[in-house]
Amino acid sequence: MSGNVMPRNLVWHGCLYLAIGAFGAAIARGADHIQVRSRVFDIEYSINEDALPLASVQLWYTLDGGANWQEFGFDEDRQSPITFHAPQEGLYGFFLVLANTTGPSSTKPTSTTQPHLGAFVDYTPPVVQLHTLRSTTMLGQRVLQARWTAIDPHFDVRPVELAYQRPPDETWYPVTPDPVANTGRYDWRVPEGLSGRVAVRLTVTDKGGHRIDSEQQVIELAPVQPIERAGDASLGVSATTLASAGRNVALPGLAQSTEKARRLFSEAEVCKQRGEFREGIARLREAVKLNPRWAEAFAEMADMLYRIGDPDRALRAYELALKQQPTMRSALRGAAMVYRQRNDHVAAARMLRTILRYNPNDAEVWMNLGDIAIYQGDEVLARECYTRATQIDPGATRVIADARKRLELMAEVSRRYRPNSR
Repeated sequence: MSGNVMPRNLVWHGCLYLAIGAFGAAIARGADHIQVRSRVFDIEYSINEDALPLASVQLWYTLDGGANWQEFGFDEDRQSPITFHAPQEGLYGFFLVLANTTGPSSTKPTSTTQPHLGAFVDYTPPVVQLHTLRSTTMLGQRVLQARWTAIDPHFDVRPVELAYQRPPDETWYPVTPDPVANTGRYDWRVPEGLSGRVAVRLTVTDKGGHRIDSEQQVIELAPVQPIERAGDASLGVSATTLASAGRNVALPGLAQSTEKARRLFSEAEVCKQRGEFREGIARLREAVKLNPRWAEAFAEMADMLYRIGDPDRALRAYELALKQQPTMRSALRGAAMVYRQRNDHVAAARMLRTILRYNPNDAEVWMNLGDIAIYQGDEVLARECYTRATQIDPGATRVIADARKRLELMAEVSRRYRPNSR
């Protein structure tokens, strides 16, 4: 057999030996069948010399998994190959019945007959168009909105690949690690280091093995804007203290006051445990007067202010803590909580993404981002965040359980309100 022949099965009948394969100009191998990208192709068979001469070679085919078989015809010259003309696209099963002086190799195929060869015939390539790109901001991060039209009756579940290029560099880089579904849209969270002129291309692959690229679209991406922080405001602390927060200044008697500040902080913690938040706030105010660079004290004060229903002053205290420690998780998460209460989801997401910038494996933050995405109406992003929360930290059992419940609820809602469902 030639090098481009793909054997599929062996059939014995007396001394008759049959090896079946297929070849052609547009054939590829699938999971359990051959992919054929042409309407006409050849099916090759070979027989041991002891079985010759052949009396007949008859080809049968099925398009419904063997439930019904259709006779294609006979190979008039009884010499391999036999040329098959596909009446339509689809998944074919083929069965050959050969006969010699000892009789036929089998009876005609029935619903219990296993095909000798499987082939998915798809001679029509997909039609694909990538529409004009749009750059926007979503949940505090730059987003490139890709929209497309891709039409083909034989797509797999995830037939779409997106890639980008930075001209004049000719290298294409994947936007996603795996292909995505043909939803017609994808919102790409643009990496922070990517700006300037960017080209995007969409590639679709069908079950027949056609791989078609769209025309590329080019867009100019603005650089990342620095995170803005609100200005300071009075928290019942003197202007001198607020001006000193976050700057390396030495207030008179600061070293001598350290012990007293620590004592006040400890007393505030006790008040917090008792639910005496106003008393705790008063002690923390005294503590930060003595040590205005104490980020933890401002963060604790903010937490208590939030608990007594004063989100405005809580946010100011969180901001003072972040001026001194921009990566403090408790302050970032607390500020996100306040922004979320205000329905400022963009600012809330900005705080949470700052945490992920330094710790991308924070499962709780990923789940919180998913919650914000739900409020924004972005179910695709929400699923991505919830799924990430279930995968990145096996030790976060409570968060994993909560994120899975959210995913299950989203799936249930999707089933219940699926368009045209009854």
